Amino acid sequence: MATDTTDQVNDATPENGRCRDICAWLIRILGGFAVLATLLPLVPVGNWMIRGWDFPRFQIAVLLTSLTAAEVVWIRRFRPHRAGMLWLSALAVAGVWQWSHVIRFTAVWPVEVVSSPQSREPDVRLLVVNLNFQNDAHSQVVAEIQAVDPDILILLEVDESWRRGLQPLEERYRYRHDEVRDEGLGMSVWSRQKVLSAETRFIVEDRRPSIWMVLLNEREEWNLVAVHPTPPGLKDATGEARRNSRVRDAELALIAGEIAEQSDRAWIVAGDFNDVAWSHTTRLFKRLSGLRDPRIGRSFMGTFHADYPLVRFPIDHVFVSDGFTIGELSRCRITGSDHFGVFAALHMSQSSPGTTPKPEGDDRPEAAEIITEGREDAEARGVASEELR
Repeated sequence: MATDTTDQVNDATPENGRCRDICAWLIRILGGFAVLATLLPLVPVGNWMIRGWDFPRFQIAVLLTSLTAAEVVWIRRFRPHRAGMLWLSALAVAGVWQWSHVIRFTAVWPVEVVSSPQSREPDVRLLVVNLNFQNDAHSQVVAEIQAVDPDILILLEVDESWRRGLQPLEERYRYRHDEVRDEGLGMSVWSRQKVLSAETRFIVEDRRPSIWMVLLNEREEWNLVAVHPTPPGLKDATGEARRNSRVRDAELALIAGEIAEQSDRAWIVAGDFNDVAWSHTTRLFKRLSGLRDPRIGRSFMGTFHADYPLVRFPIDHVFVSDGFTIGELSRCRITGSDHFGVFAALHMSQSSPGTTPKPEGDDRPEAAEIITEGREDAEARGVASEELR
């Protein structure tokens, strides 16, 4: 009984009272921020300030878990009360909601793309590299690419300086398709495998290319789409207003629709999506196209920002159709870039090369609405592509 009395006296001191109040306010403020950040992505708009909260779900899930634990300790220490229990419930529900998005990108979840036998040589060894057009570490990056030695090389943000800097790699790749542009808008796809056809397309914006290829390896024909849609929050040509997400979302929805129309073919879609793996838009893209994400059941594998481990998001992707299995999925450091490169060693099965689209409920009407909004935004900014019109 003496110990209990001492604790009560200590709790009643002014110093302990102030400390208790500060801790309570800290939990409330951080918790309010985390709950608001959980609710904002539920708003069905393309505003970049709303859509941006799709990105840090993993970080917010960890914060909410920590705050929930702190609230439990708080309630047990200072006796439960109605407001505290309600707040604890709000934190716990928000935490479960955030974890429900990111838990599948861990080893506790079943894999979506099965692993290949280790004894087999890959049919496709693909590397996605966002060079960063402001980066001038040409020789270092060339050496890093040579060390990986992929069959298919997707290069993003290729400008004239980078095109010259990459020349030492040309002898390794017989087939090359380049769309060289300034300001981070360029793109190249280089291949050792035979390229049957290749074209640059402007799906939504007249400044944002994607490259579409049909390739032939030793086993069979397959399709590749390299993408780099507009990131939400990017300043527009005025330097004042910022882009919303609907141009990016519209591009992904249109690509998904084309893949669904050719669902009997083998597909790989890869690049910097400027969208996280768990966002509503990316999940919609997957359901509409029928493509699979090899990250699921394996690793979160954040690729941006390469320099900040605590603020890192999975935005560089390799999505594959049903007939692919995976021997390796990894990231590699690219000197001077704010992105990690993504490497995938893939095997093809002739028995099921195509995709299995699985749209749900209002997926198709929602995609049509997103495309309309993306078209309107591109037209309003004067950047709509001929293809979109």
